Amino acid sequence: MNEAFPAGGYHKKLLRINLTTGMIQSEEIPVEVLKSYIGGTGLGIYLLYSQVPTGALPLGPENNLIFATGPFTGSLVPGSGTYSVMCKSPLTGYAASAQANGFFGARLKAAGFDALVVQGCSEEKVYLYIDSNTAVLKSSEFLNNKGAFETDKKLRARHNEKGYEQKISIACIGPAGENQVRFAAISSDRGHMAASGGVGAVMGSKNLKAIVISGDGPIPTAPGKKNEIKKEIFRWREESNASGLGKTVHEKGTLGLFKPYHDKGWVPVKNMTTNQLPEDTLAKFDWEYIQNEVYEKVPRACHTCTFTHCHTVRVKKGPSKGFIGEEIEYEILAGYGSNWGISDPGTITMLNGFIDDLGMDAKEVSFLISMLMEGRQKGLIGKDDLDGIDLTWGDVDAVKQLLEKISLRKGMGDVLADGVARTVKALGKEFDKIGVYVKQGNAPHVHDSRTRWGTLFTQIISNTTSQEGMDMTGRGNPELGITKPTADPDRYLAEVQTKTGPKRQFEECLAFCYFQACSLKQMVQTLNVITGADFSAESCLKIGERVINLLRMYNIREGLSMEDDSYSHRLGQSPTDGPGKGKSLNSTFNEVRQAYYEMMGWDNRGVPTAETLERLNLTFSHIEKVR
Repeated sequence: MNEAFPAGGYHKKLLRINLTTGMIQSEEIPVEVLKSYIGGTGLGIYLLYSQVPTGALPLGPENNLIFATGPFTGSLVPGSGTYSVMCKSPLTGYAASAQANGFFGARLKAAGFDALVVQGCSEEKVYLYIDSNTAVLKSSEFLNNKGAFETDKKLRARHNEKGYEQKISIACIGPAGENQVRFAAISSDRGHMAASGGVGAVMGSKNLKAIVISGDGPIPTAPGKKNEIKKEIFRWREESNASGLGKTVHEKGTLGLFKPYHDKGWVPVKNMTTNQLPEDTLAKFDWEYIQNEVYEKVPRACHTCTFTHCHTVRVKKGPSKGFIGEEIEYEILAGYGSNWGISDPGTITMLNGFIDDLGMDAKEVSFLISMLMEGRQKGLIGKDDLDGIDLTWGDVDAVKQLLEKISLRKGMGDVLADGVARTVKALGKEFDKIGVYVKQGNAPHVHDSRTRWGTLFTQIISNTTSQEGMDMTGRGNPELGITKPTADPDRYLAEVQTKTGPKRQFEECLAFCYFQACSLKQMVQTLNVITGADFSAESCLKIGERVINLLRMYNIREGLSMEDDSYSHRLGQSPTDGPGKGKSLNSTFNEVRQAYYEMMGWDNRGVPTAETLERLNLTFSHIEKVR
């Protein structure tokens, strides 16, 4: 490693806020930590593991809320406004890692910090204001139980004294976060959601309503490398624009994924009781119809985004005509549309704004409501059980009423605010047969992944309450040494996860938008030019592997067992129709899991071996106790 590392990419500083004592201080981040973990999720899990005590309550003052940027954050790298949030998850009890795009990460870097660590709990409700010269806590009583959008609007009006609103970025919670709904999200810049794992509930548990950053300082880059950096970024943009995902997202947004996924049987319909939509509904969910017939729109790009998939829109027709909000993404169309039996895209757009304003994770909300709708249809739960709300497929008003109750933890909403897995246990009856969740305790991304086994497996074994690797089954990837499917499908599925996980986690250390991904070679070249380092592709994948193993060791420390690497009954059921009819991962899952453990250098219970930890420069005094 170049002795001058890092010449750019970092301030080598974090800002620590102790809400219990009111202490605010800047601290140096050791260079060795940056070399080993890079930033983003890597830096986040290092800080979580080393600074949050074993057994800390997720919603207690000992849990830290960590905002971490990467060496690309705030630069000209495409989509580099991204940041990671890490904490102990109130949904699972294990590590939570959530990412959001927009501008917040770039503003934190421009204010002079690579990370922000929030610890303790304030006696009073507060928000944090940061600029390049100061950080101060201020009362947020005037924002109590305000929605995320109104909170953002009021704080922008209050802190726009310099006359350049675009330099202000805000991360805040809605009423769901304040009331510690276990799947509450953090909203950045009016709709960019850091959602997975209940990070917003942890923010609420600390009585921290919002963080306002007014950063306009320089982003550190290696001296004398300006032209080289521009060349690498230009190559990066060429690659990402030419990729299949890049072309789709740029032209169609992620809505362009809906029909191809539906045709493969990958879209959840009515809580996965089917995955086939009627032709008239499918026509309404076509990306061209939504963008041209349903929306009037203006671009609203994130920091240095080169794609045109984000817009502020006005709904032109239907029951929600006149609503102004965000252009919806694939997971919203699937989650609030096909999965809830709602077929009007304008109404789905309105629901997206409504739920973002409450501040809740779309994944958990989607499968929680669809489970209750199916339960209502089957007579497992009645109108009286839901505080008089008659929740049936497609009933928009009932959905809104119930979600508001959940956000405030009122009535039955107090039970449902604990998420799908806990609600299944609380309601009993046959809900264990219809709940969609992985056994660690969180809902998966909004796909019908019962025959999309790469997607299903990477969420089952994820240590972050999200996806840990990439679904490249059937495609291969020579850069990662992945060939096309072999004669042993179980080992092939395990191999794909073993080889894609490190790359995906390395990307989350760099901190940039996944849609703007390029080749590993180009990422490494850009990293070396910006930081003045001499990383190789192999050393970067080793960093990703180190992050996975540290996440794993943190979760084992907090009680994770092999039994948690599994999935609910519904996710194991074969689809009743569509292209995946009759297929299930059940028959070979145990073999795939064991093959994955073996390839990762873990024992047959999923615990990293001493040899694996030593190879990755990870040592723990408690390792023998764990093993």
